[in-house]
Amino acid sequence: MLENLLQIFVFFILGYTARRLKIIPQEYSKAYIDYIMNFGFPALVIYNIYRLRFSLDVLGIIILGWIVIFLTILASYLISKSLKLDKKRTVAFIMMSTFSNTGFLGYPFIHSLYGEEGLRYAVIFDNLAMFLPIFLLAPFIINYAKDGSTKINIKKLLLFPPFIALVIGVSLKPFDVPEIFLNLLKTLGMTVIPIILFSVGLNLRFSHIGKDLKLLTVNMLLKLFVSPLILLLILLILKIDLTLPYKVAILQLAMPPMVLASIYLIDADLEKDFAVSSVAIGIILSFLTVPIWYFLLNGLSI
Repeated sequence: MLENLLQIFVFFILGYTARRLKIIPQEYSKAYIDYIMNFGFPALVIYNIYRLRFSLDVLGIIILGWIVIFLTILASYLISKSLKLDKKRTVAFIMMSTFSNTGFLGYPFIHSLYGEEGLRYAVIFDNLAMFLPIFLLAPFIINYAKDGSTKINIKKLLLFPPFIALVIGVSLKPFDVPEIFLNLLKTLGMTVIPIILFSVGLNLRFSHIGKDLKLLTVNMLLKLFVSPLILLLILLILKIDLTLPYKVAILQLAMPPMVLASIYLIDADLEKDFAVSSVAIGIILSFLTVPIWYFLLNGLSI
């Protein structure tokens, strides 16, 4: 496990070092991300959804994922009120405390800790319990600070390549897909993990962290610990067995703040510096917090 985590860290550091030493300009990261979103992610999603065996646990992680998101939004809102944040900072705090980086960080971490089977649950959770919620809820959350009309671009959702891949993967399940095609998807999909980590490292910046240190500290506690803890407590209260899908869901919720959440805030001109800092510090801390959650979950499963 430690060897796999070391590989993640090395790819990440290579990207960061390449930018710092000006070996590769940061602008090149757009090409990497375009490849990931249009080719790598879709291949990964189709392959893993096709291989995934649907069960009550799969349905459970989707439903409970949504419940945890709503509870985290509520907790974030109450905390922002106690901290007397204005509307703009409240919205930024809610967005960066609620939505997890389940794709760009979740896939590499889950694959390194739980292998291919774990990655299949990570893919379904990322698409239906994190991407879909942020797509549907973010306009309403941001509207709280903007006092404008709330618009959900359904066309953008339906044309989002990983979402199309999800539909294709589900549609193919009744059919006997040739192994050569599945192996091609698997090979293409597995190129995603090193490229994701390299591009994340390439984009990492820490220039504004000191400005919002107090709020970032609360943000990190809520995102990296409280959110996954909510799901764990629900499972313990309901006496649901801590099977692999639920372990993956908890780790996905323990991932650092979502890059897409920061993009929503930047596009809306809401606390850009806080959003960027939240993503950066969250990524660094996740190399410590995710293994802590992994060992905790393994201990509870004994």
